[in-house]
Amino acid sequence: MLNLTIAYHPGHIAKTKKCEKRSRLKNSISMKLPALKKITRWISYVVLALVLTVVEIWPASQRAYGQAGSFSKNGLGTIVTPNGTTIFVEIADSPDKRVQGLMLRPSMAPDRGMLFLFAGLGDQVFWMKNTLISLDILWLNESGSIIHLEAHVPICTRKDDGCPKYRSPYKSLQVLELNSGMAEKLDLSVGQRLKIDLPPMSFPY
Repeated sequence: MLNLTIAYHPGHIAKTKKCEKRSRLKNSISMKLPALKKITRWISYVVLALVLTVVEIWPASQRAYGQAGSFSKNGLGTIVTPNGTTIFVEIADSPDKRVQGLMLRPSMAPDRGMLFLFAGLGDQVFWMKNTLISLDILWLNESGSIIHLEAHVPICTRKDDGCPKYRSPYKSLQVLELNSGMAEKLDLSVGQRLKIDLPPMSFPY
């Protein structure tokens, strides 16, 4: 009778165990993937529902006037004046953007401007500290109508906080800044209503 003894190398046993572990891990991942995809899809639905709910319940007085335009040139909004001219506007819808405004800009194209969005009607005060270009400033109400206009607002070279402040006698929801003289050139005046298209997801805060 032959005594057949098979010697197993320890390394071979370790490799076999590793392969078994990898195989079990792959099987486990394969089984979990469909569930993970379902969870991810469910989360995306919940987020979308929350966004739509916020838009619906957001008080009308605190929404930015204007509709979300399907066309957006480099993330800019558009404003169409009563005479049909289109102005492309940067959107200042956060505290940091509103504080920065057009400061330190050496120039601005004639068909450009900046639209300041606020969370609600209020006394919106502006000044020209660190602003290098003269501007026309237009205050708008919740329907997009011009309620006050300051034309040819000069720059202020003072380094302290003594620059003149400009405001509307009426509460406003948005403020539009254009190059000096553009309001006259576009025949803009108090009482006129502007057509405003905002980039998607422009929520002032």
